[in-house]
Amino acid sequence: RAAMLTAAVPGGHRRLPRDSPFVGALRHAPQGEILQSQLDRLLRRRAPEGGYRSRGVFSEEHVTEPSPSESSKKLPSSSPYVGFQRHAPPSPLLSFVDNRLSRGILDGDGHVLEGLPELDLEDTLPGELPEEVWHEVMRLVLDIPDLANFARVSLGFQKMVHSEDAWRGRVVRVPPSCLEHFAPHLEPWLCAWSCAKKLVLPRSAQLLSQVAQRAPDLPVEVSWRFDHHLKGDGVQVLKHGCTVRRVAEEELVVLGDAALPSEQGRCPYLEVHIDECGEGIGDQINDFGFGVTACDPEEISELGSVADEVPRSWVVDFTQSMVCLSVNNREASQGKRLSAAALKEGCRVGLLVKPTTFEIYIDGILRDTLPVRVEDRVPGNTGLYPVLDLYGRTIEISKTEAEE
Repeated sequence: RAAMLTAAVPGGHRRLPRDSPFVGALRHAPQGEILQSQLDRLLRRRAPEGGYRSRGVFSEEHVTEPSPSESSKKLPSSSPYVGFQRHAPPSPLLSFVDNRLSRGILDGDGHVLEGLPELDLEDTLPGELPEEVWHEVMRLVLDIPDLANFARVSLGFQKMVHSEDAWRGRVVRVPPSCLEHFAPHLEPWLCAWSCAKKLVLPRSAQLLSQVAQRAPDLPVEVSWRFDHHLKGDGVQVLKHGCTVRRVAEEELVVLGDAALPSEQGRCPYLEVHIDECGEGIGDQINDFGFGVTACDPEEISELGSVADEVPRSWVVDFTQSMVCLSVNNREASQGKRLSAAALKEGCRVGLLVKPTTFEIYIDGILRDTLPVRVEDRVPGNTGLYPVLDLYGRTIEISKTEAEE
């Protein structure tokens, strides 16, 4: 039997019997020299420069033992974090313990408080105005990032920013940049915000759980942001998830980490600010694209190269001559009143998702309306997550807090 399988032929080559499954085209033949050459080329591409020498297919030099430091960085195959980058470990845990070492959101930093006088210890308000007047002023101008500035005016102002009347009926937004410093002082601020219209928080399971326990009657809304684990490699997330920037020419898709707010009588609205434009990339015909997806990011295994390729998506693409609505990567509608020429550095671009139409806004002004056929409409009572791509001339964008 061995003789049959290794019948010698002129030239020293070996010939397989005709009934062998390997007889046929060259790609089916077990050519040792060809396979070794191909493997050598593959290993040379994957090995560091100068770190590979061929000594045969099964040479010990082909096997590189990982260093102890490299081994310690690898996750076990059973880890839930192995796989697509959306499974990466969560952000650092927040601390809700108030202690002297934790810096509160009233403490500010050197840049915020630069040039301000030392705290006036008098428990009075400037201008000898009634306290009710200052409460009205506070309701108009007070925001979380400005707390340190107001609190340093006087002891009276510091007490006022903690009062319920200063926040009554207000929409209170906690920016992602304040999250870490806000958490240890959660209890007193929840008391101050007990009469607020609603509390808008970045997505954080920890924080949302604490707020639900300590202030169950306070209306809470989750504000989406760009996520480090819900993007392509060609996109960089900046400013605590509020901004994304293009750093390559491929894999330019990015998702929001929470669904757009939608209440009874309120349609989902997505708006971004174009921070920077530049030379276009790609075919120079298609530009920036943005829209929504009904897929929870946890269910998406591949983002695709453009926003249209995200599953269960409705995406508006800006082209040189018009705007197009793509539904599941298929063109469903066109608008001729708007084009990529309207996308300028510094402008705001908004998308209002209605049951039968998609409305496109530039700087708050309705510029075009795209009708949607019955079979292409967004299902009711479905969470819609932002999806965008930084294709074309768009280099950097930031989310806004606009609700409509």
